[in-house]
Formats: sequence, C-alpha cells, structure tokens
Amino acid sequence: MAGDGSNDDHDHRFACVSLVPLFEHLPVGDRRRLAEIAVTRHYARGEQLHRPGERSGLRIVHSGRVKVLRISGSGVEQLLRIVSPGDFLGEAAVFTGRPVDSWAMALDDAEVCSIDGDGIDRLVREHPEIAVRLLASLSDRLEDTERRLASVTGASVGRRLADHLLELAEASDSRRFRLQSTKSDLASYLGTTAETLSRRLGTMQDAGLIRLGPRGIVEVVDPDGLRTLER
Repeated sequence: MAGDGSNDDHDHRFACVSLVPLFEHLPVGDRRRLAEIAVTRHYARGEQLHRPGERSGLRIVHSGRVKVLRISGSGVEQLLRIVSPGDFLGEAAVFTGRPVDSWAMALDDAEVCSIDGDGIDRLVREHPEIAVRLLASLSDRLEDTERRLASVTGASVGRRLADHLLELAEASDSRRFRLQSTKSDLASYLGTTAETLSRRLGTMQDAGLIRLGPRGIVEVVDPDGLRTLER
C-alpha cells in the first residue's frame, strides 16, 4: 500500500530507508527526501514481488523475508538468495536499466519499500559514492554466486551442507540457529534434492556433528568435525 503522505507514514518509510547500509552514511535530510519518494507495500506470504521481464526499482525489505530465484525451462527452481530486513534487491536492474531476470517471492508476510529508477538515478547524481556501494554489492553477490557454483561442481553435498551450516552459525554468532528457509529451498540453494538433504542432515546428527530441533532449529555440536568432512 502506497504512503498517504502522513507523518507516521513518512516516519515508517524513513525507518525503512535508514535500515540499509547503502544509505546509512547519508545526511538525515537526504534520507528524509529519499523516504518521500519511497512507496511501502505489504506482500502476503507466497505473493510475487516481480517476475522476469518486469521493470523493478530498488526494493528494501523492511520486515519479513523475500526469496529470489530462477526457474529453468523444465520448471526446476534454483534459489539465488534470501533477502532479510535491511537488505535489498533489484539493484542490478536499477543499475543497468534492464528488466529483471529473476522471480522474487515473499517467504513470510513482508513489508517492502520501493524506490523507482528515476529516484535512485537522481540520488546517485547527488551522491556518487552510492554508485560505488551498489557496484560493491553487485560484486559481492557475483563472488558469492561464483563460489557457490565452484562448490556445486567440486564438492560433495555433505561438504556443501557442512560449509553452509558453519556460515549460518557464524552469521548468527551462535552454534544454535534456525534455518532461513524450507528444506526444499535450502536443497535448491545447495544444488541437491530435499530427500538427499534430509538424509545428509540425519547422517550428520547420527555422527554427533549437529543436533536437529523443531521448526528448523539446528545446533552445531562439533564445528571442527564439520570443517574436516571430506569433499
């Protein structure tokens, strides 16, 4: 739902814009002007944000989570990444001016603030350092994709899963964390099937490397053991 211009709505959009590291260095006045051109919309779980071929502005996730994926010609989903509050998507389309080539779908009920390409273009002209930060974001995501591709082609499913669990533990600063996605989505992300993923998780638990809990909870019991799993 688009903002109606009220103070409360503007404050909400300002909070959304201020979440993003890309804009956090901007003066408060510039962030408030950016909030004025932002549009907030609520997406229900499973609702699409965009599909291939559509024009997309910069989308900032304020609450909930959004998954970005591609679908092959045979209908197989390939999860690219999960976008959490404070992160954004659509930067490649904004930067290149091309339509998006992926699907984006709300994993939970989500609120997303959108800024159209013209608004971002004006902002970049006033603050060229934002273009550098956008390029850095694109570079980081390209590097992550290349690293994951190398892993899929050169490492076993067990090794890929172990690395991912260790990354999640490091990101949450705790050995106990909740998986960010369903097993089906995680399997897609790791380039395997949900059945194989479940078997690997069970094998790791039987070996005392991890402990599985309800609702996607995982505890890394033996991080050194995970690190030394064979490829």
